[in-house]
Amino acid sequence: MPAMRALERRARSPISLEHTTKYRRRLGSRDVTDRSNKSFPEGRGPASSLSSRWDGRLDPEQKSWCEANGVPLAYDPMQIGWVIADKEAVCPNAVPSAPLSWKAKPTRLLDFRRWQSDDLPAFRQLLGDPQVWRYMHEDWPGEMTETLARDLIEISALGDHHDVLAFTLDGAPIGQMRLAFGADPSSADTAELSYWLGRAHWGRGLGRDLVRRATQRAFADHDWLYRLVAFVHPDNPASERCLRAAGYHDRGHRDDGWSCFVTYRDS
Repeated sequence: MPAMRALERRARSPISLEHTTKYRRRLGSRDVTDRSNKSFPEGRGPASSLSSRWDGRLDPEQKSWCEANGVPLAYDPMQIGWVIADKEAVCPNAVPSAPLSWKAKPTRLLDFRRWQSDDLPAFRQLLGDPQVWRYMHEDWPGEMTETLARDLIEISALGDHHDVLAFTLDGAPIGQMRLAFGADPSSADTAELSYWLGRAHWGRGLGRDLVRRATQRAFADHDWLYRLVAFVHPDNPASERCLRAAGYHDRGHRDDGWSCFVTYRDS
């Protein structure tokens, strides 16, 4: 345990080459900054300087100069390099390293909600792409006119045979999930999950988020639901990977070549 605590202390602070107290005793009252006018490798003068370890790490020539002139150094694991240990010591012509960035990546806010009339422009743009329809059960309807888009949004909210939700990123729709009830007449506790994602959002990991969250939402909203099935176009391996990542299992193929995937509540 003492050894572990020692390692933790070393990880939290730079590793001094020379104890500052000993260094000050040897130099007496002299200020080490007086040494900054000594010749520097390759004739570089004290045009700029570093006075603390947070000003940046030293290059090999600067490190050698500091060692030769009694400037205490420390190895800083955070900056991955040698730095000035004493804030009163100055290394001439040292160039500050790039500042460390502690900014966290922005969090993507993903959610589901009902389609709204205000979504009409986004709906037309997303489903106006024939490549999105390529992997759907339905055929490409042609131009996504305003009338057609409005009709599809209205249909999504009608009837109790399905549950349709827009998939949103930071409040803006980028895709859709749909639960079709009665998919298997022999199993009243089964629904079919289908989904699509706008092509501008492919290849960003959002497909996996969509399937995983849609599965969780389906079981959360419908407590009677026990099994979900999903069918995948034979030329859409990316969708198969999304389903497997969400816990679905391959159950073979239909006669038309579409793959069948199944998952269960609490599986």
